Amino acid sequence: MDLTLSAVRAFVAVARAGSFRAAAVSLGVSQPTVSAAVKRLEATAGRPLLIRDRDGVRLTELGGRVLAHAAAVATAAGELEAALAGDSSELTVGFLGEAAGARTSRLLDGVRRASGREVRLRRFDFDDPACGLLDGTSDLAVVWPPLTTGDALDLLVLGSDRRAVAVPAGDPLAASGVLAPADLAGRVWVVPRSPDPVWRAFRHPGSIGVTDVADEVESGAIEETLELVAAGRGIALLSQSTDEHYARAGVVFVLLADDRRCTTAVAWRRADTRPVIARILAGL
Repeated sequence: MDLTLSAVRAFVAVARAGSFRAAAVSLGVSQPTVSAAVKRLEATAGRPLLIRDRDGVRLTELGGRVLAHAAAVATAAGELEAALAGDSSELTVGFLGEAAGARTSRLLDGVRRASGREVRLRRFDFDDPACGLLDGTSDLAVVWPPLTTGDALDLLVLGSDRRAVAVPAGDPLAASGVLAPADLAGRVWVVPRSPDPVWRAFRHPGSIGVTDVADEVESGAIEETLELVAAGRGIALLSQSTDEHYARAGVVFVLLADDRRCTTAVAWRRADTRPVIARILAGL
């Protein structure tokens, strides 16, 4: 069986990045190297793990099942390399730009107390809503569910926020007290550009019942989303806390009717059985 660590790591990187080019950049190798590594893994499987098309790549049914195991292998290998190098003093907590704020700060304090270690905070954008957990970059992460993770991750909800729509300050919607889906028909929306279909769908206007969408403008990060809204390029589905952490001139947040909510959660790899992780989670 031609199963190598480089092939596993390449597959995980491509699956998370959504393209061979982005995966090659993240791994620091050439694109042909990544392509050849993934082909070796697919040859071992005897079936395709990825579907290639002009929009990038997506997982086959088998690929989705394999990803959870491949991510666990990549993570374990990374931890082994760190242990062999004698580097066990630092933990990395990933967080999504939208999830920054008081909850992230409280989690960091809890991690420091429970682990007695230095903690490194690393920020991620829409290209990796799992915040480095699936490729082993992070030990824990503050995320905004739902996520496409299969059985790879476990989550503990830290709290919830009201969902809101960010609109340009001069837009008639800005004067509204609350907004219902019917009020949002026929508009251009700023939507996330992300390889995670479940995460992306929850942040699409269709998730709140808006079926009449005039057009979509993609964004790769929360700051880019707010800049596009401020420039009048569209409106965006975000949260009330986003307004608190990223107050932006020219952007008004209007709450959705019916107390619609989204959650913030701490996530970790299910296969991560280190005692330090168990101590941290027990203290949350």
